[in-house]
Amino acid sequence: MTYNELKPKLLITRPVNSASDFASFFERELQKNQIIISPVLKIKFFKRPKKLEKSHFVIFTSSNGVKAAGEASNSNIRAMCVGDRTTNLASSFGYLAEKFGDNVEQLISTLCKDQKIKEEILHVHGKYTKGNVVTKLRGAGFLCNEWVGYDQVASKLSISALNAVKRGNKIVLPIFSERTALLLKEQISTFDKCHIIAISSAVENVFLGIKLGSINRAKTPDLAGMRSLTKTILKNVLLE
Repeated sequence: MTYNELKPKLLITRPVNSASDFASFFERELQKNQIIISPVLKIKFFKRPKKLEKSHFVIFTSSNGVKAAGEASNSNIRAMCVGDRTTNLASSFGYLAEKFGDNVEQLISTLCKDQKIKEEILHVHGKYTKGNVVTKLRGAGFLCNEWVGYDQVASKLSISALNAVKRGNKIVLPIFSERTALLLKEQISTFDKCHIIAISSAVENVFLGIKLGSINRAKTPDLAGMRSLTKTILKNVLLE
């Protein structure tokens, strides 16, 4: 086995477009063969319903929600968004987009301080979602409904990803959702060389009692937090 084959690997398991964007942040630190993109979720978009065209207020908690909704049917649809990336994408799609926080909790808190919205709010999200946005907003007195705009279909890790684990490479493994963590747990037999970067305590809990190289949680449950911690862990692993 060559020295290059044993170099640490960054394994990115996000859906392909998000994975490629995330990988681009680490191209200076790593050689091309040290970055493995192997999505365990594939995004399948559903047909847009007519009710979406009639909505004046929408909530987007992910960029995939924006893509599912598509271009705004008019220039007066207000979009309340989570995170900079989602907000910027919604704006480029023609929505009156505004960032309401970096996570679902902040969005709900910000909305509850702004009780001016009396019309229906439509939350566009994926089949697997967390945060109970609709339930919490209804409880706070809002007229809120939802539309499942896309599915996150489970997929198997690539041969190159599995081989990197089997060879005993040190693996830096950022995990962005509890569901991704559960899918990885099903497919990887040993994590003792894996250095996991968890976006949340829910991800951490999936690996309780499992022997790991290490596990650390991002300071903030968003892209910036995950990127920052992944960069730190990569530096530490490369120096070992």
